[in-house]
Amino acid sequence: MLAPADTPLGWAARHSPERVVAVGVLALRIRRYQSDAAPPGLAAIPGLRITTVPNHPDHPERPLWHESTGLYGFLRLSPGELRVEVADPAGRFQAQAVLAQVPDRSAVREALEAGTAPAPGSARPLMIDVALRPALGIALPPGTSAVWGVVTDAGRPVAGALLGIASVFQGAADTITGMSGPDGSYLLVLPFEAIDRSVSPPLRRFERALTVQAPRPALASALARQGFLAGQPADPFTLTPAGRAALFMPRDFQLRDSGGTLHPQVGGQNPLAPVSVGEQVRLDIELLP
Repeated sequence: MLAPADTPLGWAARHSPERVVAVGVLALRIRRYQSDAAPPGLAAIPGLRITTVPNHPDHPERPLWHESTGLYGFLRLSPGELRVEVADPAGRFQAQAVLAQVPDRSAVREALEAGTAPAPGSARPLMIDVALRPALGIALPPGTSAVWGVVTDAGRPVAGALLGIASVFQGAADTITGMSGPDGSYLLVLPFEAIDRSVSPPLRRFERALTVQAPRPALASALARQGFLAGQPADPFTLTPAGRAALFMPRDFQLRDSGGTLHPQVGGQNPLAPVSVGEQVRLDIELLP
């Protein structure tokens, strides 16, 4: 029971993260993306900046970070759909936005304020899992397989291009997806690449198919005008095929490695990306007309 003159928010702020769930409305578990087939990393990511759009202008809320649960929790959001924007001030992970349908838990709040138990079947807080893609500012441990570089179009950096590279996970085909950042830079980490020791000599270099979808003019304009995070679509990696086609267009390209060697199209086909196990390979992506 709440103490006299207490409030659910004050009570929650002083008690354990498990009890915050009793009065919270939205919680985010934010972890590191690994691949489309693999689950996110186990560890939650601390130190992120999370904002909502719209937010109450008089009472903007900064979510509480609970180390024991790995959750970012909101207590005061109004019910309804809103956009949640996640940014990493340290530059380890790429900014991303998601949509959330915040439940109406006012009856739960009122019951707790009155010192009574909420009614059975009361709305529960919304829990969202978010998988952030690593950015160039992340510290990759030695032995990490990755491809990185800059996406350009006629020499100009391209922000917000959707990228995909073929990979493997537990012996099956997989895909690593990412997005070029505001300066056109990209990083695709391939955590499950392994040396093929079934052949002699063992094979550690593979050719992987790469896809590039550049923003259509309306999206490119929004990214330039509003900024990378505010301008990007929510949930960009889970768009429906129709939704993706409305915002992005497949583009042909050529690759240029760190030594300046050009890897052009062959027979009208985009070049494959060379991936070396345990190495970080630079491949700049040059879009073709």
